[in-house]
Amino acid sequence: MGATTQTGTYRPSASLILAAKQDSLEEYDYSLLLIKRTEGTSYALNHCVFPGGVFDPKEDESLEWITYFKSFGVTDEQLKMLSHSQNTPRPEFLSGGEHFPRDIALRLTALRESFEEVGILLCTSQTDFMEWDSKSCHPRTLLLEPGERSEWQHRVHNDASQFLELCRHLNVIPNLWSLQEWSIWRTAATANRKYDTVYYISALDEQAKNISLLLEPHEVASAHWMSPAEAWTSSQTGVIWLPFMLLYDIARLMNLHSWQELLNFARQRSSRGGTMLQPVYYRCDDCMFGVLPGDELYPMEPGACTQTNILSGSVNELHRKAKQYNRYIVYDFHHVVLASNVPPCDGHLPLQPLVNTKLAKL
Repeated sequence: MGATTQTGTYRPSASLILAAKQDSLEEYDYSLLLIKRTEGTSYALNHCVFPGGVFDPKEDESLEWITYFKSFGVTDEQLKMLSHSQNTPRPEFLSGGEHFPRDIALRLTALRESFEEVGILLCTSQTDFMEWDSKSCHPRTLLLEPGERSEWQHRVHNDASQFLELCRHLNVIPNLWSLQEWSIWRTAATANRKYDTVYYISALDEQAKNISLLLEPHEVASAHWMSPAEAWTSSQTGVIWLPFMLLYDIARLMNLHSWQELLNFARQRSSRGGTMLQPVYYRCDDCMFGVLPGDELYPMEPGACTQTNILSGSVNELHRKAKQYNRYIVYDFHHVVLASNVPPCDGHLPLQPLVNTKLAKL
């Protein structure tokens, strides 16, 4: 993508889409973990996101991690499995790295933040790691509940270096191989808080009802396991509010109805890397809409669009003329229409047909 911004404007971050099995005869046999932010950390009522947070270059990229991995028996080849070489240019924040590739460091960010926010520690033991055949999916994941979990969560929340100390204390390593790259988003250039975020996905071989959560009280008001369809409906009816980029990803996940299908697709697609998606906003007479790469209104330099573009006419008038579109139309927080006739890139899924609107019908 051709976004150009001043160095340091966008903060690297990572989030984790956790999928767990669900005993159900419904449309989906898995659910996703969403957390509702507290009022102090949220910018919208009932704001829900996936667990995650900002990359800490000092701790998430510490050379001590490599020393610890090597002491555990992790080889260079096994670490190389976590890096992607894609046909399109790799987003800059994912291609750097001081002591090891940023693909590794941002996985550590996602796993550290998940423990900080909901008390989930995705790790693997040395025995399970040594028994792992790297041709298979990934080392067996342990969901540990360490003694004094609340104390450890508090320590990690206040000092990112304590995540490594926790792993040493339990004699485990974070299960980096269980995370598959799902999507990459950059916040719009019009936003006050700007982030480059990679979303990883991990399909847990556990029932959601059996996963013990410990919510960090300053950041997380509540946590909810929902199927993709439930998350979509809950956002559209005002029960929760999903940021528009998450709503777009939920609409892609709605194509995958089974846990196994989700796991297989995520593994296969992740190896292709990802293209960064940055929305550019337009306002017309009756609403606002964000356009994404591939849309005929998408500019050559989205990073230069620091103001919302103004168009005359109603949204229906504009959309009747559209030939190539990849956008979301925002009437209000809980009335968002997705529309795309652009083939997805990087082997990704299109929007689920039931929530992908043809603009000619608006």
